[in-house]
Amino acid sequence: MAKNWFAYDGVGNPNLPASYTRMTLAPNCTSGVNICAIYLNDESLGNPGSLADVQDYISNALATLIPQPQDGATKRFVYLKSV
Repeated sequence: MAKNWFAYDGVGNPNLPASYTRMTLAPNCTSGVNICAIYLNDESLGNPGSLADVQDYISNALATLIPQPQDGATKRFVYLKSV
């Protein structure tokens, strides 16, 4: 299964798959106070099937205002932006 970026719509619940839509490009946002995009192992063409793999990262990003994970990994799975 391929990994894809999903953009957050900015208005829905950031913990629900219906609030995200698959992107064809990587996001250029990295930090801020709002979810920008998430990176998932999901090939859905619209909304992702599940956020289970990044749910903790979403919570941590919203609590710390830092893209996640921050455990030394080079790839971030949750990006933030300022509106």
